[in-house]
Parts: sequence; C-alpha cells; structure tokens
Amino acid sequence: RSMNSFLIIYLIILLFEAILSTILKYAWQAEEKWDEPWYNEKTEHERNSSKILRFISDFLAFLVLYNFIIPISLYVTVEMQKFLGSFFIGWDLDLYHEETNQRAQVNTSDLNEELGQVEYVFTDKTGTLTENEMQFRECSINGIKYQEVNGKLTPEGFSEDSPDGNRHGLVRLFGFPTISHPSWKMFYFREILVKEEELFLKAVCLCHTVQINADQTDGADGPWHANGITAPLEYYASSPDEKALVEAASRVGVVFTGISGDSMEVKSLGKPERY
Repeated sequence: RSMNSFLIIYLIILLFEAILSTILKYAWQAEEKWDEPWYNEKTEHERNSSKILRFISDFLAFLVLYNFIIPISLYVTVEMQKFLGSFFIGWDLDLYHEETNQRAQVNTSDLNEELGQVEYVFTDKTGTLTENEMQFRECSINGIKYQEVNGKLTPEGFSEDSPDGNRHGLVRLFGFPTISHPSWKMFYFREILVKEEELFLKAVCLCHTVQINADQTDGADGPWHANGITAPLEYYASSPDEKALVEAASRVGVVFTGISGDSMEVKSLGKPERY
C-alpha cells in the first residue's frame, strides 16, 4: 500500500511537469523569433492544425520525455527482494526445529512483509502458542486396564515379557501369563477377549482425522518393506490426542495405512483390511 501511494505521488508530479513544460513551451514561442527558428521551420500542415491538438500532442511528448520519474522497475525490484528475503527465513537458525530436523518453510514471497506488520500477538490460556504433546499411557478394554510398556500393550499385573515371539505388540497380549502371576484364571478369558481388544484398536485406527505423509502412501505395500521389517508411518493431525492414539495402536499391531477414495485401510497384525 505504501508503494502504491508513492506511485500516485510520482504520477501527479509527472502530470504537473508535463503540463508546466507545455505551458512554458507556448510562453517561449509567444515571441515570433522563437516560434519558428530557422532550424525548425513548420510545415504547412502544422501551421493549419488545431491549437488544441497541438497542445495535446506537446503534452504527450513531455509525458513520454519525463516518464522515467515513475520507476516501473520498482515492482520487479520489490518482488525480487521478497523472493530473496524468503531464503533468509529458511536460513534463520532461531526458526529451526531440532526434534523434527525441519527449517521454516516459506510458501509465499509475501510472508516477510506480512510478518513485518505484526505488532502484537494475543493468546488465551488454552495452549495456542505452547507445545501440546500427547502420549498414550494406558486404556481400559472390557473392564481390564492395559498399559503400554516398551511398545507392548500389557494387562495390568502381567509381565511385559512373553514367550510369544511375534513382532506385533498386540499378539503378546494373548500369550501365557508369567508363573509369578497369582491369577491363572485370567488366561482362560484371553481367547474370549481377543476380538474385543482387536475391535477396540481398530476403532481407534478408524475414528479420527489423521493424515499420513504423502511420500509414504505411494508404495503399494504401505508401511511394510519387502524384507518384512516395519517402516513406521509418519502421521499428521490437527489434534494431538488423535495422533497419539493412532500411533499407539500402530505400535501394538493395528496400523492405519491411509485413505483410498471413500475407504480407510488398516493392517491388523499384518493383515490388510478395508473399511
């Protein structure tokens, strides 16, 4: 807006100069010896032309002569400065985030001048400018409390270790209880509760607005490499609660692998399913 104001002022100055110069020209040519000097004699057509047309013609001539006062290249110069200035935002170490190894990303060249107009930042007490990091701790499924211990979902009172050698944390839930546990009856209920526990984790993987990094959704095999090793997906979400729940479910074997059209895809213990 400031630059546009300056350009209007320059335009007014240009018009004033052109009008003043045209008037001074006719005042100069009021004397006959300067009206038609020997080196610039008028043609018959020029002598018979309208004075109004001659005034307009002379005014336009002075307008072209003085047009350099309006810096047309100013817009190009300012846009170039914006473009180069955006690199300094990306290079600024104060805007570098070490945990994710990411620099500030500038998506528009107008960002630096927009930030320059900020004078006050208002916030409420709900954590607008604070880091709201949520981590999954424990849950209750069918009246039994589970805790995540070293990437495995373990019933309260059970040991985190299990003779089951599968790589999925959910499978370890259904192994034999350790000899130190006093309640052997718990084991007999495990097979009955398998479906409910898996259904609980599937609900967690399906009821959310979490998105997956676009670079990781290109592969046909989703998060699994050809050698069978898990490649953890990178989730993004506006709600840290949803992100924490989906990540916890993926750690114990029920993985949200993305959205395809109107369907959501999950891998439950390595088995792909579509909902």
